[in-house]
Amino acid sequence: MAQASVAESSVGLPPVVRECTMTTDKIIPFPAIDVASPVLKESEHSSFHEQVAKRFRLVPNFFVSTPDAPEIIERLWAFAAAAYLDNPIPTLFKERLFVFLSRFCPVRYCIVRHCGFLVGYGDAAGDPAGHTQTIEQVIELLQTPPPWRRDLEPVYRGLAALKKPVRLPAPGSEIEDQLFAVCTLVFVNPAQSELARNALRDALGGKRCEYVLALLAFIRTAHYWTLTHPEIAMEDDVKELLKGHKELAALLLQEPEPWSG
Repeated sequence: MAQASVAESSVGLPPVVRECTMTTDKIIPFPAIDVASPVLKESEHSSFHEQVAKRFRLVPNFFVSTPDAPEIIERLWAFAAAAYLDNPIPTLFKERLFVFLSRFCPVRYCIVRHCGFLVGYGDAAGDPAGHTQTIEQVIELLQTPPPWRRDLEPVYRGLAALKKPVRLPAPGSEIEDQLFAVCTLVFVNPAQSELARNALRDALGGKRCEYVLALLAFIRTAHYWTLTHPEIAMEDDVKELLKGHKELAALLLQEPEPWSG
């Protein structure tokens, strides 16, 4: 007997089943979405923003960037919570790495916002007990050469010399610098970063390495989101930060240095 077509086999089924695609042997349903009605009620959306403000002490414009589909930004918030906010990596390591990697994003929103968190404009990585950095410490971080402008042999040699997986290091330490270098290589060119990934895993151990990779995945997503939503504006608090610190502002707003493989 001839097999029924998708259209024929779906007659009489509810919309959620009829909206589907065919694999070789089964139908995989797509959920029906009523685009005519908002998914979130206004009270629910206000509650969401209260959650965000509770973590950061403010609501970054990143999390109000989808007025046409507010439910999407809630899903991004869930990802942020898992890979960034509630990631057990130390707060300063997360926030400093976020700032360091945001140097290579063409849109300046992330680097400015997360620099603000780092110096106390809101809570870094959503941690009210987290330590802040000085302007001078952030400037030093921003002036660190990217890995493609430095000799990487000492980096790999230093990480290989570790006798056992290390806890994530103190801000500004030599080991942090080495880890940031290999994290950057994994971040900008994951398909050709086997040496850097292996060095990262050997240095941190499997579990900590996976948490770092999850953080890199969220940072990459945040960069993509700002590239596809260029209307996301910098908040007033970080605008004031830029006005008051000209050297910092110059570093944050300069054109990103292109990756050189």
